[in-house]
Amino acid sequence: LLWHLTVVAVQPLVNGVLPTGVRVYACETPVPELGHDTHLGVAAHFATCKTAEGSKATRMPQYFVCNVGQIAQNCLGDIQKTMNNLMDIWKEFRQPEMKGLVANVVAIFPSVPGQRVCKEINFSAWESGQAAYDWYVRSPGHKRALHMHSSGLLRTFGNLLASLEPEGNSMQRRRCGRCARPVVLETSNFKPSGPPRCGICGGSALSHPIF
Repeated sequence: LLWHLTVVAVQPLVNGVLPTGVRVYACETPVPELGHDTHLGVAAHFATCKTAEGSKATRMPQYFVCNVGQIAQNCLGDIQKTMNNLMDIWKEFRQPEMKGLVANVVAIFPSVPGQRVCKEINFSAWESGQAAYDWYVRSPGHKRALHMHSSGLLRTFGNLLASLEPEGNSMQRRRCGRCARPVVLETSNFKPSGPPRCGICGGSALSHPIF
C-alpha cells in the first residue's frame, strides 16, 4: 500500500513533465528476490492483430528471431542510437499494414555491472520464416540498423542473432474452464473458429492469447 501511495502514485506526475517519447516506470507488484548477482531491467510486449493475409491473427507462430544486443555501458552514443532505432522498429510493428508478426517482446537492462554492458534482448514470433524475411528486406528501421553496424556509427555494439524454427508442431496449452484440465493445441489441430473443448468433460477452454 505504501508503495502504491508513494512511488507508483508519483509515476504519472513525473512522466507528465518528461520530454515526449520517454517515461519512467515503477513496477506495481513485488517481484522475487533472485540474488545479489541478478540484474533487473524492463520489458515491453506487443501482439499484432493481423495475419500475413490480413485476417485476425489466430495462427500458431512457426518462426522465431532472438537478437541479444550488448553495448559498453559508458558509450552513451551507441545506447542513444540503438534506443532510437528500437523505437522506429516498434512503430513499424504497430502499423495497421504490418502483417505476419505474431508478437514482439523486448527487454532492456540499462546496466549489467558484472559484464559492464547495457543489454537489449529482442524476441519476435512470426507466422513463418517467409513472413519474417519479407519484413526484414522491406523495413526502413532494419535497414538503418544494418547501416549503423556496417558504417562504424556504432562503436561498441555487439550482438548474438539466432533464428529458430520448430522441428515439429508448435503446441499451446490452455485450461478447461470447467474442470481445469490442460487442453493441448498443436499446429496440426489448431482451429481459430470457436473455443477448443476439453476431451474429458467437454467444457470450453479458457481463451488464452497465442503469445
